[in-house]
Amino acid sequence: MDTEIELKFAVASNDDEEGEPAPVAGLIESLLAPYLQVQGNVQKRLINTYFDTPEQKLRAYDCGLRVRTRDDYVEQTLKTAGSSIGGLHKRPEFNIQINHNTPDLDLFPAEAWPEGVNVAELQAELTPLFTTDFTRTTWRVVLNGSEIEVVYDIGEVAAQNSQQAIHEIEMELIDGDMRELFNLAEQLLDELPLRLSNDSKAARGYRLFLGQTPADKPALGVVDVQPDMDVETAFSQAIQHGLGFWQYHEENYVSQGKIKTLQRVLLGIWLVRHTLWMYRSFIPKKASTEIRKELKWLSSQFDWLDEALHVKQLTSKKGNYRKRIGEDEKLLAYLEKSFESQVQENAVIPLFYSARYNRLILKLMRWIIERGWRCYSEIEEQKLAQNIATVANELNQQSWIKIQKQMPLKKEFELADYIASERPISRGLLTGACVGNLYDSELRENFRSPWLDILQGISDLKTLNLFIYYLENYREDNEAQLRSWGENKIAKLVEIMEQSRQSALKMSPYW
Repeated sequence: MDTEIELKFAVASNDDEEGEPAPVAGLIESLLAPYLQVQGNVQKRLINTYFDTPEQKLRAYDCGLRVRTRDDYVEQTLKTAGSSIGGLHKRPEFNIQINHNTPDLDLFPAEAWPEGVNVAELQAELTPLFTTDFTRTTWRVVLNGSEIEVVYDIGEVAAQNSQQAIHEIEMELIDGDMRELFNLAEQLLDELPLRLSNDSKAARGYRLFLGQTPADKPALGVVDVQPDMDVETAFSQAIQHGLGFWQYHEENYVSQGKIKTLQRVLLGIWLVRHTLWMYRSFIPKKASTEIRKELKWLSSQFDWLDEALHVKQLTSKKGNYRKRIGEDEKLLAYLEKSFESQVQENAVIPLFYSARYNRLILKLMRWIIERGWRCYSEIEEQKLAQNIATVANELNQQSWIKIQKQMPLKKEFELADYIASERPISRGLLTGACVGNLYDSELRENFRSPWLDILQGISDLKTLNLFIYYLENYREDNEAQLRSWGENKIAKLVEIMEQSRQSALKMSPYW
């Protein structure tokens, strides 16, 4: 058995005038030249057929099975459950040479299989699902005593008469220090348009086979913290949860371009930022200064997004306001033009392939893997070793007090009050996401539900408020009528939200 430790990067599409891929291989070779074990590279065509049962039983076990042919060599590979942080993948794999194109599961050692797997049953049901066909260019380098394999793959994955391009770089640590893998990655990032990716060839193949398009996750969910975890582990879990949510939706946006997906990207970024803030008495701010600075920069790149989403809500065919606004073609065209200009002026794809963006993710990954905060003398071992269950109540209560101060029960709230309350409510809900798994799920969700509704109400208020703002530059005869409609909608919504707020503030917290 081998365990892969690798970084995976998607390469930006950058076709030349003839429509052929840009000479990425040549750029890689020039960058790697000082470290090459042997000058030049090895180039081979790899054809892989992935197998599973019709019900995808192997996938359910988080296993992947393929048969790879290159020249006259045939090999079957079983990859079993592993882990992924950012774009760093660790996954056990079993490779066995065979002399035919159909896998023989009995050749894998018994310890390769998860407990309870019926190997004979799987063998009888195996069927080919999809293929990958690509050219792989390989370099072997040595960097400060560590051996690293760099590969550049270009080709396609195909299933059910559908194809998807493969254009990526993988860097695998063969032997040595994982830090050198990151150091080499940073050098490539400075010269090539790359994006850290968790989307494997197999995952893309399964989606093609099933005819699926990856959907945005409906909610952030709760971090997988357990009652026996210490604070340090819970902190790390929360960072990884936020980064995973962020990168999942980054991948979705790159493939589909839906602006609402960017809202999910930003939510993941905010969970990472909130986690650093929430655990500040355990992980000193000094330990994360550079990361927090870069996360603040990254968040600022989406400052335009909130307004664009509210304009999109006004013009969306499925939105709550299209029926009224759609009656006025001039108004609709005016709003749609504003939305399109904001999106065009704030192109996100170049950001996702930028060196600064990917260096931030690499830095965050390294910090988590190496527990970089332990380099600081301010760290108190006893505080890190505390059981998370013993401090979760206090963390929740701190957020709850801030909401109560922001939204006193006896004060009658208006539009501006609700908009000003968005941030403390959001922070409170993020705290609940970080430690909520420690509590009864029904009690937790019953408490969170009205606050999620209030947060949605605030979003609707901001949409209507923006609508009225846009009317200031709308020079048509019905401007006053439209303004009156918007103000009435706001007044009715605030009245409903006041009832919800009063009830929510009187609820007993689940902690």
